[in-house]
Amino acid sequence: MVMKDKEMILKYALQNAVFYKGKANPGAVLGKVLSQSPDLRGRVVEVRKDVERIVKEVNVQSFEEQKKHLEKLAPEMMEREKKEQEELPDLPNAEHGKVVTRFAPSPTGPLNLGQFFRAVMISYAYAKKYGGKFILRIEDTDAKKIEKEFYDWMKEDLRHCGISWDEFYMQSDRIETYYKYAEELVKKGHAYVCTCQCDDFKACKLDMKECPCRLLPSHDHLARWKDMLSGKYDDGEAVLRLKLDMCCPNPVMRDPPIFRVSKTPHPLKGEKYAAWPLYNLSCVIDDHLLGITHVFRGKEHEHNTTVQKTIANFLGWGFPTVVNFGMIRYPEEKLHTRDIKEWIKEGKISGWDDPRVPTIRAVLRRGFQPEALQQYGIALSLTKTDVTLDWGKLETLNRRIIDPKAGRYMVVTDPVKISVESHNAKKEVFEPLHPEFPEMGKKKVPVDPSKIYVSGEDYEKLKNGIIRLKGLFNVCLGKTCKYIGDDVVREMPKIQWVSEPHVKVNIVMRESTVSGIGEPELAKVKDGGIIQMERIGFGRIDSKTKDSVTVYFAHK
Repeated sequence: MVMKDKEMILKYALQNAVFYKGKANPGAVLGKVLSQSPDLRGRVVEVRKDVERIVKEVNVQSFEEQKKHLEKLAPEMMEREKKEQEELPDLPNAEHGKVVTRFAPSPTGPLNLGQFFRAVMISYAYAKKYGGKFILRIEDTDAKKIEKEFYDWMKEDLRHCGISWDEFYMQSDRIETYYKYAEELVKKGHAYVCTCQCDDFKACKLDMKECPCRLLPSHDHLARWKDMLSGKYDDGEAVLRLKLDMCCPNPVMRDPPIFRVSKTPHPLKGEKYAAWPLYNLSCVIDDHLLGITHVFRGKEHEHNTTVQKTIANFLGWGFPTVVNFGMIRYPEEKLHTRDIKEWIKEGKISGWDDPRVPTIRAVLRRGFQPEALQQYGIALSLTKTDVTLDWGKLETLNRRIIDPKAGRYMVVTDPVKISVESHNAKKEVFEPLHPEFPEMGKKKVPVDPSKIYVSGEDYEKLKNGIIRLKGLFNVCLGKTCKYIGDDVVREMPKIQWVSEPHVKVNIVMRESTVSGIGEPELAKVKDGGIIQMERIGFGRIDSKTKDSVTVYFAHK
């Protein structure tokens, strides 16, 4: 290989290492080199060896050495790093090595795209950016909404997306801690137990009047608090409230509840506890005790932030830096967790990984890669404006990752059977699995000229015309085709085809399942393998039998 080609490989290896914090990926570098110099594709085996060698040399350098090296060789190739830093702006009050962030989901369902792109990726990425700590905290204090299976599902979804955590906590293990600080608030006169009927307190709140309970002495409220813990009260009969200002213009600050009675059996704790903290109390206590420095939350939580700051002030604590972001909206109909549960119950969808639902499980099953999901989340950055999920951009990111490794296979839908009159009929052909990566090997495609199938759409559009059966030969298309020859003509339409033997292919799309047939080598692709169905699109092998393959469609 000439020196200029090796220098190009070195530049792209350094660039990839700088973009990904010190570790270049040989496959990504090879793809970039071949896209910039198509003439090298004929020597891809040799090029790959040089790429692997140079990447290995680059990866032993320190991150700072890599940056200096790239700045010296090709300073213009540093631009993307600057752009990414703009997309992930510096944090206020952040010190390298001391940033602690958290993701705090409730186990009401598996991880959804909105959670991942916002709360997960922003918190995780900033912890990594500043060499800090990322905490996973399960908020499971509302037994009426949570389900046991989702505890593990949350962790599985994060792991499948390449997200790891430094510490793990469950709020149901910390109830005694919440009791301790709630009682401190009662003793200090900052909280009281209210036994008013719900409607009666609402009336007081609207009229900006104190409820009768608020006027009782602290020792009475301490006794009521003990009764809450012992189970004397039933659900709804008593709540612990912050004693704030019932005349405050902001209704949220009119004595909000921070503890409630709940005797619904907990998935993990059973009936051990009768009183459970509400979000604002448990959150502020955990954030303080776990050393959270930065909290990333939706802008709809701004009122909660106000309440939590008040609690922290009562307890003599500082408060994390809070950064608010906008919501992720879907171009399709908005589906809430409760809607999905109902659809599953009614049999309208197959489950939480049905391609129609916006869960991490669903998009991974379709063949979206963790790296693409992470890149999209970072690209959204920290805007407070609500954003609509751009499937096109997400698909573009995913396509860049899977295109170099997806084997190409022919599949035809709505198949039409044709026969070819030929005195030189081929019994089989051997085609590369990937035209740009011959080292991936070849596949054997059987040929029976009397039993060839093309898609119904192609047949109706091109019948009676001269076409090329891709990788095979040219024919005049009809139910009985005249063999024209083998020469490849650039302007001639090229269509995919399948002969016998073949396998049945079910393509599960978001809206429907499309049936077709495909070449038999599809059955050899391992479950979970990513493929490209020529002229149809990318997909993931979900399951297969000896003569049938189910593919979950990703995108074009």
